Amino acid sequence: MPKRKKLYFLIIFTVFCALFAYLSYNGAYSNKGILEKVTDREGYTLHLIKNNETVEFYVKPEWIPFNSKKEKEFDIEITTKENTNIILDSVWNRENDIYFTFDTTYNLDYNKGRFMYNGIFNEDGTYTTNSSHQEYFLYNHNKEIIDVGQYGQGPNSAFGFAINPENYDLIKDGFYVRYSGFYLYEYTKN
Repeated sequence: MPKRKKLYFLIIFTVFCALFAYLSYNGAYSNKGILEKVTDREGYTLHLIKNNETVEFYVKPEWIPFNSKKEKEFDIEITTKENTNIILDSVWNRENDIYFTFDTTYNLDYNKGRFMYNGIFNEDGTYTTNSSHQEYFLYNHNKEIIDVGQYGQGPNSAFGFAINPENYDLIKDGFYVRYSGFYLYEYTKN
């Protein structure tokens, strides 16, 4: 085999091995891979520990687009609890309200740990979601309660809510969110 063909073969083989190693690692040892295997109960035992697990965080005024109608995309980690990071994903002034979306990322240990998710992983492999207006409690620095407009959940463990224009004065200096829509889970490797 000529040197050039050997070199091409070696490069292709090396790239293939690196890609295989990356995909194997990502599927088994990454946070996303661990979460998927845990929730699918592939080699893991999963237990629901607590309903209505609450997270609290602050939304800064500079994140609120009062004058822009363009969706502002963020990727800001706001708080962490039980190996679960709450991420401000986007804020959008939709003219009739301002909608805030949040997502989650995880810091999971391969062998055992805890995490929060806003759905129920049933024993039969199905998944159930429950979302309620009462899971959202918003207030400002003066302890004034802010009414939540529309709200939603998903995909995955994302959640969001809207604030109507009549409440914009209450959020102009930022506001606090207490979200109690999470379930606390514990898992162990079999």
